[in-house]
Amino acid sequence: MPAMISDSIDQMETNALLASASCTSDAEGYAPSPLEIKAKPVELGKPKDTAKALPPSVKFIGGWHLTSPSADLGGLSGVALQASGDLLAVSDQGLFFEIGLTDGVPNGRGTSMAMLDAQGRLISEKADGDAEGLALSDGLAFVSFERNHRILAFNLERCGVAARGILFAALPERILKSKISANGGAESLNVDAQGRLQAGYETSVGDVAPVLTFNHKGIVELEPDQIPVAPNFKLVGADGDLYLTRYYDREQGNMNEIVLPELTVRLASPLAVDNFEGLAQDVKPDGTRIIYIISDDNFSARQRTLLYKFEVSP
Repeated sequence: MPAMISDSIDQMETNALLASASCTSDAEGYAPSPLEIKAKPVELGKPKDTAKALPPSVKFIGGWHLTSPSADLGGLSGVALQASGDLLAVSDQGLFFEIGLTDGVPNGRGTSMAMLDAQGRLISEKADGDAEGLALSDGLAFVSFERNHRILAFNLERCGVAARGILFAALPERILKSKISANGGAESLNVDAQGRLQAGYETSVGDVAPVLTFNHKGIVELEPDQIPVAPNFKLVGADGDLYLTRYYDREQGNMNEIVLPELTVRLASPLAVDNFEGLAQDVKPDGTRIIYIISDDNFSARQRTLLYKFEVSP
C-alpha cells in the first residue's frame, strides 16, 4: 500500500490517492488501440435442454462467440460492466479489453491496452501479468493477480493507456490454514455495499471458498467469509451478491454455477458450456438482473471466448 495513505482517511480518499498515483501529472492520456471484435451468435442449447436447465425466472437472452483478427484477444478472466454500457475485461496476459455493446449486444467495436506497473513499464511476464479478477470503483479499475498474488489499481478513466498499476494490497498465500498455489489465487474481485474490496479465492477448503474483505488501507481485518460451493467447484467470479463457480470433469466437460441469493443456475452438458470465469451484472430499478458471463479460451483451438447474457426476473 502506498506510504502516503494514513490511518485517518476512508476508502474514497484512498481511491483518490490511488487515482493520482496511477495518473501522474506528466502522463499522456492517449486512447487505447482500436480492436475489431467479431461476434457470432451462439445458442445455449436445444430449446428443450435450455428449458430444462433454466429456472422459470431465468431467461437466456443471447450468446456470442467472440473472435478478432488480433491474436491478443483471449484468456479473458475478469469482466465488469462500465457506466458507458460497454464491458471491460482483463486477460491473463496482462491486457485490458473493452467490448463494445449496443443495447447489450456486441457491436463489433473494441479496444485493447497493455497493463503498466507503478514505474510505467509493461507488465509482460506471466508471473506478474496473470490478471484474473476485475472490479470498478470511483473511476478505478482494481485487478487481482495470481502467481504474484496482489491487487493493483489503474486510473483508466483519466489516463487510459498511460495508467500505472498502483499496489492496493498484497494477497495472502495462506488462508483457512491452507497454502494457496500459484494458480489458485483471487479469481474473483468485487466491491461490497460498503465500498470495500473483496477478493474470492479459487482454492476451495472443503466445500467453501474463502473471500477476503479489505479495509481502505488494503488490510484484511476480518476473518475470511466462507462461501459454500458445490463439491469440486471453484469460485471464479463475483459481482455484488452473485457468484460464479466452475468445475471441469474429463467425462462431463465444463460446468458452471451462477449462484444468486434465491436460486442457483447450473450450466452443463448438453448445453454449450466453456471455461466461464468472468461475471458481471446490471440490476434494474424493478429488481430485474441482467447477467453477463465470459469464458477464458486459454488460447486453445479446442475452446472459445464466449459471452452469454441472461435475464433474471425479481
